[in-house]
Amino acid sequence: MRIDNNSNKKTFPFQANELESLKLKMLNWLQPFSIFSYLCTNSICTTSGRYELLIGVAAEDAPCFGIDAIELTNNQDWYFGHIAYTYKSYVEEDLINTLPVFNGFPTSLFFKPAIVIYIERDSLDLVIVSPDPDLIYAQILQSRSTVPPIQEALVFSSSETQTDYQAKIQRIQDHIRKGDCYELNYCVVANAKMLHTSSLQVFASLMKHSPSPFAAYYKNKHQQVVCASPERFLAKNGNTVLSQPIKGTIKRGLTLEQDEHQKEILLNSSKELAEHIMIVDLVRNDLARIAELGSVEVAKLIKVYTFPQVHHLISSIQCQLKEGVNFKDIIKALFPMGSMTGAPKIMVMQLIEQLELYQRGLFSGAIGYVSPNGDFDFNVVIRSFFIDGIAQSIAIASGGAITTDSDPLQEWDELKLKVKALESLFQKA
Repeated sequence: MRIDNNSNKKTFPFQANELESLKLKMLNWLQPFSIFSYLCTNSICTTSGRYELLIGVAAEDAPCFGIDAIELTNNQDWYFGHIAYTYKSYVEEDLINTLPVFNGFPTSLFFKPAIVIYIERDSLDLVIVSPDPDLIYAQILQSRSTVPPIQEALVFSSSETQTDYQAKIQRIQDHIRKGDCYELNYCVVANAKMLHTSSLQVFASLMKHSPSPFAAYYKNKHQQVVCASPERFLAKNGNTVLSQPIKGTIKRGLTLEQDEHQKEILLNSSKELAEHIMIVDLVRNDLARIAELGSVEVAKLIKVYTFPQVHHLISSIQCQLKEGVNFKDIIKALFPMGSMTGAPKIMVMQLIEQLELYQRGLFSGAIGYVSPNGDFDFNVVIRSFFIDGIAQSIAIASGGAITTDSDPLQEWDELKLKVKALESLFQKA
């Protein structure tokens, strides 16, 4: 054990083969707390990032903060929390939230943690920051290193039938042909009752079957989200701000040869490439609002990244932050993420409010952290389960980008592909 100059911070070494067991112990240890955020990359790196694992735990009486409270300069505190899609009404006053709710997370919420635990990338040190790190470490070691498998079989009920969904796609294409928009990301919801399974079981099973680089297990009292996101919304490292939108998806092949063929299909799909370039341009324009003049650049354009069930097209767009820009300025310039709205952003968000059946809430929002030095990292909340402990309900939302080239049947098939990995966790019970 190494002791930092700060007496409230200690470092506990571990062996490489102990990492997964240690993660499970920490997950079990977290369960009694009412507010926490567990963020993990699962050793999958789409770009540089500091942490393999980062945990923030709130005290029982901890106050909660909004976006306005967060400073990037002269900041001495950690902040963990989320920004829901409904924050769009603070970005643009004309955007309203009138649809029924399917997850009850507030518009934005951040907390200063009483306990911070992290493992830096490529490190074999567990770091604990708390009034008594030794006590926390002892409690973690005494926790269980196993999580019972899911035994409950669930059938999710979709908010729309295939016929209704395809009709909506045609309505969206009518709007595009009339010039109302160029691309719109349309989403649906599926619900089920979950009576005999804990959110911990869901998260452990999800990480086993769909490990992802922006995973999150986030609890705000009885509202919980279990997230296997492959997508980064926004990160700040020093003076560099980075966004990595995903647009373009294809399922994995059954063999290595088929897998490579699927990648080639994705890279040569005029529809997928057109959608992707449109979102890259949108992000470039959004970043320009908070960037030093001339500093916006596409660091990587259209690269294929491989995940357990699918291949994705991802680009990396970054800029240098201009002087005097605060956290709220950055969020208002970029939020919501273009990959989950479409273009032009304001118009498509107005159409989404007319077309979708549920208020997205935290779905297609962001979960992340702000560190004491002013750096931050936030994911895109997709590939997620939303769990209400009081209502004993569990929900999934998913969608896809619609253009004039979209085939309604193919869009339905892609939608089912995206949620299959989630629903299948309960179909194997």
